[in-house]
Amino acid sequence: MSLDNFISGLESMGFSQEVREEFLEALSDLYIGVRIPYMVIPKGPGGIYYSPIRTKYWPYSDIVVKVLLQYGLVDTSSAFTVYMPEANWYFLALTEKGVAVAQEAYMSKLEESLDFVKDHLQRYKRLAPILYYGAIYDGSVKRSYFNSKPEDNINRILGFGTTSVIDAEIGKAPEPPLKRRTPHTVDELWGKVKDIYGMQPLDMVKVAFQATAQTQTVTNVINEFFSPLYERRLVLLIPSYNKRNVYTDWEKWYVTSEFMDVVKESNVGIDQEKLKEFVTEFVSLFLLYLGSKHYIKGEILKALEVILDENKELGLSYDEVLERLRRLIQETSSSTGSISRFNEHGGPESPPFMVMDWERLDKAILEYLELLGSRALALA
Repeated sequence: MSLDNFISGLESMGFSQEVREEFLEALSDLYIGVRIPYMVIPKGPGGIYYSPIRTKYWPYSDIVVKVLLQYGLVDTSSAFTVYMPEANWYFLALTEKGVAVAQEAYMSKLEESLDFVKDHLQRYKRLAPILYYGAIYDGSVKRSYFNSKPEDNINRILGFGTTSVIDAEIGKAPEPPLKRRTPHTVDELWGKVKDIYGMQPLDMVKVAFQATAQTQTVTNVINEFFSPLYERRLVLLIPSYNKRNVYTDWEKWYVTSEFMDVVKESNVGIDQEKLKEFVTEFVSLFLLYLGSKHYIKGEILKALEVILDENKELGLSYDEVLERLRRLIQETSSSTGSISRFNEHGGPESPPFMVMDWERLDKAILEYLELLGSRALALA
């Protein structure tokens, strides 16, 4: 079914122009978000359920939901419901049939606003590298997003995903089962790491911009950029969620691949020398982070070799990155006292430096990442 057929059907059944426009808006929203929390039922003590509340994420009338369901364009089954102790969150999810119709609705809206979007991108051209490289991909709905709040935990920024790829590449096995509290043996754990992460690319440009996109400085600009686009319903602000929780205090800007295509076409370009210097600074920070997570000196140097090998097109220098790491360790040691100087004479099995204060070190790494966020906005 095409969008024209759907709208013509509504007209023939007596739905007004205003209501038909509401359907177009709702379908466009659904194409952006794929799944949208439209209703929440709070729970009280003793299993009491209170009256349903329409969420701010779905500003449309009840008739829209009823008609979309009867056409088979959306699904509201329990598979798309999040059951929490304090409330049940009900989601509208596009069906396979609904995707094509919703895409037409969104593309019509995007084409109508194309000149505005291109002008808006030019006004925020300093954000171009972040938009181009810094989007995070949500595989569950096949959409990219940007966080609307800065991340204040360095482990959530630089941790699990990237370090797991590094571990698989350099041969760093997981911790023993007793520490991990898992029934799997060391060999089984290591096999899982290699199977999942061993073939994943280690794109440090992408990692660098995704990390800096989560700083306070860059997040402020991202929110400024997306706000007028949200008013035109070209992007959506949706709470973070999983199968067990909905986090209304942690919202994300969701964007479509079609919108990202416009971003890429409008990309102003980045000076390659500036990009090389930026990534050099980031890689040195990332290696400092690895050192703070008990990676020994030999593992850090091997990680650097892997990073350079998988990012040859950048032309990064092993000696330059290592020298920048030495300087960064020295600066951190002098300014915070959280670590010692670089362990120049230690062997591969020795620590790269000694940590005196973990909390201050994490704070120092976050502060340096914030500085890199400011530099990322000056690359275009």
